[in-house]
Amino acid sequence: MSTRQKRDGVYVWVTWLPGLMVGSQSCEWASWFKANYQYFEQAPSDFDSVAWNMNHTRLLRSLRQERVQAGEQVSYENQNRFTYRAPSGVVIGGIPDLVGLRPGGQGGTVYDAKTGRERDSDRVQVMIYMYLLPLANPNLRGVPLDGEVVYQNARFRIPASAINAEFIEGFNHWLGILASQEPATKVPSQMECRFCNIAKSECPERIESETPASQSETDNNAPLP
Repeated sequence: MSTRQKRDGVYVWVTWLPGLMVGSQSCEWASWFKANYQYFEQAPSDFDSVAWNMNHTRLLRSLRQERVQAGEQVSYENQNRFTYRAPSGVVIGGIPDLVGLRPGGQGGTVYDAKTGRERDSDRVQVMIYMYLLPLANPNLRGVPLDGEVVYQNARFRIPASAINAEFIEGFNHWLGILASQEPATKVPSQMECRFCNIAKSECPERIESETPASQSETDNNAPLP
């Protein structure tokens, strides 16, 4: 029997959006379900969280030292945790890895450390942070924020100008899909289901494989604040 509970309102964790926005995730239903339900049954996972945390922590610590030496005022992981209630009532939450503010009011940069392969969705994730942080944090209101995705051997800079009307319209479009009372489109496939942590008891159409689901996000059951 499912243990899922309907949320009191729609709650969207930032990482549920980028794959949809760039087209690398076809199943809209998975993110819609997590935005509308909590405490659901999860599929077994082969994700090695210990190795991931060790690698991510090391990369992020090196980045923090670099930005401090560059003279930036640095806030780190949970210091950056935010929730933002959109005009529609949807609550959006996230934790940017690191925010560095340049001296003299010259703006800042949102950094995200990634230990895996380079993906377009990583850049969109940072862009969402760049857009939402000034709305959620009064101390950042009016502060121009650039973005940067930091991999082990590569870095991608995102200018503040990337947060334009087209990006905001696209963001709100997908936010509206996840906030709809009608279930979003379900697109089961071996690849989609392989990286989805929603159990078959919750999604009968789930295509099971011999390998358990890989899942790196830890906030899929986050309750509505």
